[in-house]
Amino acid sequence: MRWPAWSLTLAAVASLAAGTGAAQAEHGVFVRLADAPGSDYAAMTQAMPALVQRAGWQLLAQYDAGTGGCRYKARVYVVHAPDYAREVLRNGAHATFALPLRLAVHEDEAGAHLSLANPQSLARTIVAETGFEAPPAEVVAALRKAIAGGFPGTPVMKEYGQVRTAGLIGKTMGIVAGGPFPSKIETIATAKPGQSVGDVAAAVMAVAAKPTGRWQLRSVYRLDLPEQDAVVLGLAGDRMEAKAFEIVGEASDPARKGYACPGIDHAAAFPVELVVLREAGAVKVKLVDEMFRMKMYFEDAGTMKFASNMQMPGSIEDEIRDLVEEAF
Repeated sequence: MRWPAWSLTLAAVASLAAGTGAAQAEHGVFVRLADAPGSDYAAMTQAMPALVQRAGWQLLAQYDAGTGGCRYKARVYVVHAPDYAREVLRNGAHATFALPLRLAVHEDEAGAHLSLANPQSLARTIVAETGFEAPPAEVVAALRKAIAGGFPGTPVMKEYGQVRTAGLIGKTMGIVAGGPFPSKIETIATAKPGQSVGDVAAAVMAVAAKPTGRWQLRSVYRLDLPEQDAVVLGLAGDRMEAKAFEIVGEASDPARKGYACPGIDHAAAFPVELVVLREAGAVKVKLVDEMFRMKMYFEDAGTMKFASNMQMPGSIEDEIRDLVEEAF
């Protein structure tokens, strides 16, 4: 399967917004899947590769999230689920951003926890507003089955973060970062003639091999999609993550108020994705508008916190653009 262009028909864009007026299931942006005593944090992190294997998936990367010196830790796991990916990619190039599944083990005053960036919420935003409910639900079910097959702690099913009944994310205060997901995808670089998708992906990975810039961005994974002539790259950054967790804080969960670093439960929001693909004969690098991406994962921080930190997403995006430009 090859995509000749990164574009959607008006009908396809409309389908993303369809059904927003109808009653739909509520889903949080994150879902907690297991709880354990704090002493089990090490056991949980050690058990993660086996958990991913039991689910039949591929572990692309694991790394410690930036916590700004907080005494509690979080470790992020980026996972590729081939069967899920095939279903996602049937929906077009814009859906590529939904491919990596992100899990995190984090600790706090209540113990150690396993959480997932909830595909039941995110796929509704990225892939399709309606008609794509089964594959994300199967992902969550597969994880729950794998956890039941042997994992430290107690299985739970607690959705949290911004709770949405639709995928379409509206504008904040009528002006900030809202609209259909495809309209938020930006082309940030175009390769010279003769450069392949693999060449460009490798160059970006090489430039980002070490932490760079204010946000300490670095490459953490690469997912090749040869049938689509595309590559997904993941960028993490200790300072980016720590600042995001600080801003979101306890968000809408009063039970986390007073925690040393409550926003650490949003660790599965990262890494940030880049998509390198061939479009209309040229190799291009795509990025989701960073303000919109922050709303996708951190909208529960509230309007005032977004208003107080308006420069952060743009600053992150500028650094990513600079990094990619250097790779070219």
